[in-house]
This record gives sequence, C-alpha cells and structure tokens, in this order.
Amino acid sequence: MNVAIVDETDKMPGEEKLRLRKIAVEILKLLSVPRKCELCVSFIDDGEMRELNKRYRNINRTTDVLSFPQGEGPDYTLLGDVAISLETAGRRSKAYGITIHEEINKLIVHGILHLLGYNHKKKKETDVMRQKEEELLMAVKDL
Repeated sequence: MNVAIVDETDKMPGEEKLRLRKIAVEILKLLSVPRKCELCVSFIDDGEMRELNKRYRNINRTTDVLSFPQGEGPDYTLLGDVAISLETAGRRSKAYGITIHEEINKLIVHGILHLLGYNHKKKKETDVMRQKEEELLMAVKDL
C-alpha cells in the first residue's frame, strides 16, 4: 500500500509521520482494501482547512477532517486524500480529555471510512460508522 503522510504545518516530527503511516496501512489492511491502493493523509492548519471546507462544501469555517475520494468499487487503486487540521485536532483533544495522538488516530480512521463510502447523515449510518471506528481504533491503539 502506498500511504503518504504530508505535514504542511511543519510541526510533526518524522517519527510521528512514520507512526501514522503504520496506523493508516494497518487500517487499510483491516478494511481489506487492495494492497495496490494509494492514500494521502495531509496535515494542514485551520486557515487552509477553512478554505477547503468553503470551496468543496460551501461551509465557511474550519473543521477537523475532510475526505476526498478518488476511486470507487472493489479496486480502489487511488483511494483518495484525507486532510486533517492539526490545530483543530489539538483543540478537540483537549476538549475531549484525550491525547493529540488519540484524536489524530480517530480522524485518520474517520477520514478513511469516508473514502470507503461510510457516512453519518442518518442515525443508522452514524451507528454503523461509529461502531466500525471503535473497532478499528481498538485494533491500532498500541501502534
């Protein structure tokens, strides 16, 4: 699997990028995504996230994670991109009483699930997605 971790904020140490790549690869394996898939996880600041959210969702505020699917179907050769606001993740981790690592792990899982078609617009969809998130987070919690 080709997983790129891009830190546009220049605030993430190299060893953290390696850890996050390992987590993303493991999540993809657990979800039975084909080995030939490509995924990019980018860490950006609130300003850039706000611009992306406004451009692609017409919402003029920052958010924690956005997913941009590229492929579909059983092949998922080019899975897509996940953008995570490092600043928002930091604020939310404090608000939730968890570490920034735990929050980022959660956002990576959430973003990948969106790329694979999971959604949370309706209660039943939300329940299915949350259950899958919890299952995956438990599987990668020690990485």
